[in-house]
Amino acid sequence: MTINNRGLRGQPSLPYTDNRSYSGADVFVDWTFLDHTGAPVTPVSISYRLDDITNVAAMIPSTAVTPTGPTMTLQIPGSKMVMTYPAIAQGSQLCQLWVTAVLPDGSPNASAQSVTIIELVAIQTPS
Repeated sequence: MTINNRGLRGQPSLPYTDNRSYSGADVFVDWTFLDHTGAPVTPVSISYRLDDITNVAAMIPSTAVTPTGPTMTLQIPGSKMVMTYPAIAQGSQLCQLWVTAVLPDGSPNASAQSVTIIELVAIQTPS
C-alpha cells in the first residue's frame, strides 16, 4: 500500500515512493518510463537492487530485468522480502529499492534512477 497522507498529518511530502508490506509477502512495484520530453519509452535495460537500510545489509544484489514496454510491474517474491533478523523481528524494517533504467534517448548518459522505500512489517505470532 502506498503511503501518501503525510501532508494531512502535518508531515512533509517525501521525495520518494513509500510502501508497506508484511515480511515474507510478495511486493509489486509499478514503473512508467518517460524520455526527456515526457513521452513513454521502452528502456534499453533495467536493473534493480534491494538493501535493508535499517540494519545496513544487502538483500538482493543488482539484478537485470528484461524491459517489456514503457510501463511494467516488478514482482519481488516473498522469499526475498524477509526481515534481516527474523528471530528478533518486532516492528518494522526499512528497505531501499534502487532502480536504474537506460533509456534510448540519444545521449550517452540517458539513464534514469529512482528510489522506493519499502517498510517490511513483522507479523506477530502468538507464543
